[in-house]
Amino acid sequence: QATAVAITGATVLKLSDSGGVFTVAQSSTYDIDLPSPTSGAGCSYYFSLTAPGAFSPTITVDGGAATFVGTIVEDNSCVVCTGSTLTFVGTGVIGDNIEIRSLATNLYSVRAFTSGASKITIS
Repeated sequence: QATAVAITGATVLKLSDSGGVFTVAQSSTYDIDLPSPTSGAGCSYYFSLTAPGAFSPTITVDGGAATFVGTIVEDNSCVVCTGSTLTFVGTGVIGDNIEIRSLATNLYSVRAFTSGASKITIS
């Protein structure tokens, strides 16, 4: 059984990291860069907040080569979203998570869940 990879600072993921499960710490503000998405079956990445804190790590696509579209379920409401930056907003909740899957060469689908209002945002 594989163990989730801890991300605590600036990280650049590769296509070979597809299918990976990653834990995210809000120990500082840093960026997690995803590769440009591929078409077909696609690539996927799963991020779960395991160390809440005062800082706001972001997830972007290296070089801004794609858009995120999808849904953020937060504090009993659903937000349809589109943008280029996903953020685990400071003082998040353990278990907040973001699942990302490529749909086309310029598009990632997002499903995110948080028990706190506006603790995962997209811009």
